[in-house]
Amino acid sequence: MNSDNARALLQSTQSLRTLWAGAISRDFVCAVALNAAIWTYFLKGYVESFSTNPSEPFSYLALAAGLSSLILGLWRLFTRHTYDRIAGLYPDLLICEQSLGLKTNQGTAGYLKRTIPRLNRIFSGEELNPNQKSKAVAFLVRKNSMGRLSHVVIDIIVIAVIIGMFVLCLSIYSKIRLPLAIGSIIATILGFLLLVFSMLSFQRYPSQAVITAAIAKYEED
Repeated sequence: MNSDNARALLQSTQSLRTLWAGAISRDFVCAVALNAAIWTYFLKGYVESFSTNPSEPFSYLALAAGLSSLILGLWRLFTRHTYDRIAGLYPDLLICEQSLGLKTNQGTAGYLKRTIPRLNRIFSGEELNPNQKSKAVAFLVRKNSMGRLSHVVIDIIVIAVIIGMFVLCLSIYSKIRLPLAIGSIIATILGFLLLVFSMLSFQRYPSQAVITAAIAKYEED
């Protein structure tokens, strides 16, 4: 690939990457705003109900927990799906930057080394040449093994929050109407399942074994 074609492809691919990264940021803002609005509204109703309708205060907590869990699960699903599309751009970005003479500590390679530390074995090692390194990254993308470490941390936090909401729903189960109790518990379970599905179906943080396999596969080429 000549430098002009590489520069044009790099520009268009980076634009697409920026667009999808912006979508991830917007989804995060929406998730935070919706959860803040839900808990503000229902906590207000919870406090006021003690004086207006003493038999219903815990219904507000159950509704808030169920809705919030669903939103968190959907947020992680959408974020993971969008990042999966971004990860698919990395091999082309690496090839373009390689054609333009960027070093492995610059551009996309440098970014991936910082956000996915285990990729240092590919980019900093001597086993692969630059072309083989981009092929190894493409291999990892196909194996759903290009997830960022920060995704793991966020998912663990969200799991803890959803489990907390599930426990809350169980603790007030006997204090609210049965249909609402069942509905809130189902909603928290659905939120949890959406999160687990997103973790298993899209890009995951790479294991040492899959990185070793990628290096071995293209070291032989």
